[in-house]
Amino acid sequence: MAAGSPRLPWPFPGPFGIGQDEEVENDRLVPLEGSFNFRDLGGYRTASGRVIRERTLFRSDALHDLTATDVALLADLGLRTVIDLRTERELLRTGRGPLEQEDVAFFHLPVIQEGGTGESVGAPEETGDDLALRYLWYLEVGGDGLVQALRLLAREGSYPLVFHCAAGKDRTGILAALVMEILGIARDEIVADYLITESRMEHIMARFRTERYAQAMAAIPAVRFSVRAASIEGFLDGLAERYGGARQWALHAGLGSDDLDAISGTLLA
Repeated sequence: MAAGSPRLPWPFPGPFGIGQDEEVENDRLVPLEGSFNFRDLGGYRTASGRVIRERTLFRSDALHDLTATDVALLADLGLRTVIDLRTERELLRTGRGPLEQEDVAFFHLPVIQEGGTGESVGAPEETGDDLALRYLWYLEVGGDGLVQALRLLAREGSYPLVFHCAAGKDRTGILAALVMEILGIARDEIVADYLITESRMEHIMARFRTERYAQAMAAIPAVRFSVRAASIEGFLDGLAERYGGARQWALHAGLGSDDLDAISGTLLA
């Protein structure tokens, strides 16, 4: 958390996620039983001193295993919109989960259009196991979905809103980085936010194994499940070198300057 950015404490103390015994100190995490990486992007401060509004914009891993208690908590938050960045196959495999029965708008905006099982497959050979290159590839193949997501973020009526993928690490991490840079959040804060997922991966990986991903996971290099500062730093470097930064990429990809202004106007206090 940025210095000088006070957080509102969650009124739901205790460990997070199914079967976990450890205490989780990061107060951005929302205490859900069926999702391990659902967290608030509020509280980050821009160089000009403005702050992302709390309990407004969230990022997460998959939501299909939410419990009734989780659904009630999200209802208390007033959740209005879910953006699902997963592939069609991932969505078909798990379904939307219990939020499908709730009065919550749902937008499926896949970043990867190919028929792969998730974020760890589908990239061209030249990306190898370099996650930074993979993330830059997302901008090429998933640009339309990412721009549609940003358009939704420009609508005041969309909030509170959560965007997610399977682990809440790669596709979700890239959209979070784009939004944070568009808002003017410092690079070190963007990197720190990305790294929060590291403490959640043990539980996310355990869920993947129970969902019959074990055989596919065994064939994927472990580095693709890693959470390293170099991955997001390399992405931010490439974003700057290729496009001039997140705002210029968004404009190049078709987002209007009025939408960019609206994102800042809606999310920053």
